[in-house]
Amino acid sequence: MRYSLFLTALLGIVFFVAKQYFNAAWVHPYWTYLLLFYVAISALLHRLMSFVKDPKSAQFTSFYMTFITAKLVLSLLFMGVLLYYGVPDRQTFVITFLVLYLVYTSFEIYALARKLRRDS
Repeated sequence: MRYSLFLTALLGIVFFVAKQYFNAAWVHPYWTYLLLFYVAISALLHRLMSFVKDPKSAQFTSFYMTFITAKLVLSLLFMGVLLYYGVPDRQTFVITFLVLYLVYTSFEIYALARKLRRDS
């Protein structure tokens, strides 16, 4: 979980600096909400993974794939609700949202693979 918080802090610094000092057009005004959403999803993943006893079991694999699918569905629902209620600058919002989704998902898979390699 500490690595997810570190990633969130790093992304928060990047977004803040880009918005304040470079007035970057690619930074959506709701970037803080997006980061909070993804850190909440990451915390949920970490908490749920702590219930699995053996990380090498088939139960772990199916549980992890189920969570990744649920994360995708929750992300699409979150994005859909915000788009439905009229988030400003929709194209920038969708691009920022999808980039953050890919970054967090890649990071979680990398951290999991590194942990499983260490335990084998």
